[in-house]
Amino acid sequence: MTTQTESIDPPVSTKVVQQVAAVTGQEVAQLQPLYDTIDPEALDAIMNSGAADTPSPIIQFTYSGYRITVDESGEVSVDK
Repeated sequence: MTTQTESIDPPVSTKVVQQVAAVTGQEVAQLQPLYDTIDPEALDAIMNSGAADTPSPIIQFTYSGYRITVDESGEVSVDK
């Protein structure tokens, strides 16, 4: 029997909220909704739309007073 495993990485939009919550020491539910700042579905779609030979763009925006950067690989940075 062959077992396949899939990546269980959360979407980029989820990573953003989780990381801001961690940096601020707040619960995710205490943060303003991400959609007040950026469309989470559009963010996820942009980061998942790159072809193998075309990297995803770097996206930067401000959320809850923090500068968010999402790099080509989907890694999220949170800076004051």
